[in-house]
Amino acid sequence: MKFRDFFDTEDYALFDGAMGTQTYARGIPKGHCYDELNISMPEVVMDIHRSYIEAGAKVITTNTFGANKYILDEYYAIGKKTREINYYGARLAKRAAKNRAWIAGSVGPISRPLDKKKKISSGDISSIMKEQIEALLEGGVDLIIFETFAHMDELLEGIKVARSVEKDVFVIAEMSFPNNGLTLFGKNPYEVGLKLDSSSADVIGSNCGAGPQNVYEAVKKMGKISSKDLSAMPNAGLAQFVQGKFFYPFNPTYFAKYGKKFLEAGVKIIGGCCGTTPDHIRKLSQFCEGLKPRKRKSVSIELSERKEIRKKEKITCNLKRILKKGGLVALEIDPPKDPDFEKFIKTIEPYVHSVDAINVSDSPMARPRMSSIATGKLLKESLGNDVIIHYTCRDRNILGIQADLLGASALGLENFLVLGGDPPSIGDYPFATGVYDLTTEGLVEMMSAMNHGIDLLGNPVGKCTRFFIGIGMGICEEEEKNWKIARQKIKKGGHFIITQPVFDIKRAKKTLNSIKEAGIPVIVSILPLISSRNAEYIHYEVPGITIPPIFLKKMDMKRGREGEKEGVAIAKEIIKELKPFANGVLFMPPLGKFYLVEEILS
Repeated sequence: MKFRDFFDTEDYALFDGAMGTQTYARGIPKGHCYDELNISMPEVVMDIHRSYIEAGAKVITTNTFGANKYILDEYYAIGKKTREINYYGARLAKRAAKNRAWIAGSVGPISRPLDKKKKISSGDISSIMKEQIEALLEGGVDLIIFETFAHMDELLEGIKVARSVEKDVFVIAEMSFPNNGLTLFGKNPYEVGLKLDSSSADVIGSNCGAGPQNVYEAVKKMGKISSKDLSAMPNAGLAQFVQGKFFYPFNPTYFAKYGKKFLEAGVKIIGGCCGTTPDHIRKLSQFCEGLKPRKRKSVSIELSERKEIRKKEKITCNLKRILKKGGLVALEIDPPKDPDFEKFIKTIEPYVHSVDAINVSDSPMARPRMSSIATGKLLKESLGNDVIIHYTCRDRNILGIQADLLGASALGLENFLVLGGDPPSIGDYPFATGVYDLTTEGLVEMMSAMNHGIDLLGNPVGKCTRFFIGIGMGICEEEEKNWKIARQKIKKGGHFIITQPVFDIKRAKKTLNSIKEAGIPVIVSILPLISSRNAEYIHYEVPGITIPPIFLKKMDMKRGREGEKEGVAIAKEIIKELKPFANGVLFMPPLGKFYLVEEILS
């Protein structure tokens, strides 16, 4: 008997629940390759399978959701074990089932929504999926289930591959709708249902998402425009992270009530996803015993093609106008270490009248200070100068970054310098964790997307932001490589460049000329030297900055006011030589010696 025969004769099919969260509950930490447990810890995997069968599941899914060569290689460097992991995933499930349940070969998505650097071609996706599906079928699975897909084209490709490997294999195709009832890429259940209805999948549906309600609404909509059988496998609900561990709601009775609702909506396959346990499946089996899926009525719905949602960028800030005109003068300051902003203002107010903009650093040297966004807003209100906010990838994940940027835009802050940020290991809290969810290039791309009224995944976010996006650039060491990286960031949406401190005039002219020819505004950073010790430290210990021998010699044995005067003279020389190549200068006086800027400008 084949699964297709079973499916055609049964009222509905009860699947198992979560595999990953059950593995996690057994003490295997996040970050471990759960698919690899098919080889290294088979008893853990079999124990989970057995617990679901004992709870009443008639179909169990293999522990192979992420077991494709791309993911195994990219995250765990074990791509060479792809076939082995999938084959044993199928064999373990069969051994645990002992003919008491059918085996579904689990296939998850290959691509990652935000992993845009590595493009995977349709041909590569096909070959990667083929290897996994072949191994699962060789291991003896009865059907293939595509789970938690976000990208429609990738799912459709997977269905084709499954059919090419075994023409008559039973195929379930499920999409996830976690984004307020939409996929991560903004597709609604009607669009998804229409596409999957014309595919060769036997069953279509939804899994994962935000919980039973989310999946219920999705499959109801898919069922209205498709005549195919439906599947529904929701999460238990939303996860929480408490005391270093993930927890899902323990709600078997509530979950089982939705099993009845799924059957009433005409769903023929029910089961669970993240956070569900054997208890959820046991309750589901009890609540649904003797029930049958209600017959569905499909309706004809025409879906028009969605128009391009990317809006035109509109950057009208004052800083852009000044840079276009040329001659910008900016001053870099570090935010205060305490909330006494009045005291902070008094220390810098005498020195800001001769500058156009104030550059606000973001916890430099990984030492905690007031946030750059709060400092920038207060400075703008108190002094009236334009502000350029330093914003780093170090401290925030993607959610926090987007929240900060939306808030900054609402506060009227437009000028940003995108940076990686000094690593926490060098700061006051070396045990702190650097986040780095995004690279600087990725952060530029996110801000540019928001300027066009969309998020990183292309979904509309409403009103456009108006960020004037700056990027940092080292200018004297490996200048060609640095310029190449900068061009990539400009391509992603960067508008202007601020250099690292420049001392090597000859080498700087070459790179600055290339930037000028490209039509990109550039601000040259000037760091006044104050002593021989200060010069040696910058030259020998600060990466990316080189001080030519002639300037080191001039600073030799100088300190105090003598050192400061020599540093001022060097700064004046650098500005004079590089002024024709730049749109402005940024002063970075060390140790809060803001009076040096007035001496340089005099």
